[in-house]
Amino acid sequence: MTTGKPVSAAFLAMALGALAAQALSSQAHADPAAGRKLVEEVCQQCHGLDGLALEADAPNLAGQNRSYLARQLWAFRAGERQDPKMSPSAVGLSDQDIIDVAEWYSSIDIAVKSPQ
Repeated sequence: MTTGKPVSAAFLAMALGALAAQALSSQAHADPAAGRKLVEEVCQQCHGLDGLALEADAPNLAGQNRSYLARQLWAFRAGERQDPKMSPSAVGLSDQDIIDVAEWYSSIDIAVKSPQ
């Protein structure tokens, strides 16, 4: 039975976050090698294989938090986030694909040097 009230965007975001956390914790194995293969096929044109963006409007992903990356990909896949390049790229990814891509980019070591 429904109440007829619209579901708020905040509620949807919380629900998506909870599902993402559950999927991340329930996956037996994140495979960075499988993630690298997907990155070579789908992501590297904009984000680079090494996670350093090749396009000015694409973010660097190297060393980014795995959970954050996965949540963003799930949001693009679900249509919660919209982008002319990311939305079509994410729509065909399975949960395992997303976890593997997030694992690949998060596993890249980065060094930060502050300006003098």
